[in-house]
This record gives sequence, structure tokens and C-alpha cells, in this order.
Amino acid sequence: MNPGAAAWFKASAHVFIERVDGYLTILEALEVPCETVRSANPGRIIYEDEFQVVVVRD
Repeated sequence: MNPGAAAWFKASAHVFIERVDGYLTILEALEVPCETVRSANPGRIIYEDEFQVVVVRD
């Protein structure tokens, strides 16, 4: 477990990415601050599967 880790969807994970806008709408309605972030280099990968990477910043 790493409290500094962050999970990112891969650009090819269309099935999950297309759902994000719906979740953002719910969060905004509940006044939960949120934002969409994209990065070509989010950090050092500590886990990877077909749909996501988990990274930490060095």
C-alpha cells in the first residue's frame, strides 16, 4: 500500500473512460471538488494491467 499512489486509466480503456463524465456529474451535484486530468507521463508505474496504471511521483 502506498498513500502517494494514484491510479490512471489508459487511453485505450474506452469502456471505463466513457463512464467518467457521469461520475463527474454526480460529484458536482454533491459539491465534491473534482477534475479530469490527462498526462502522457503521470509518474513511475508500480502496477499495470490492461486498463490502468498505478503510479507514484519520485
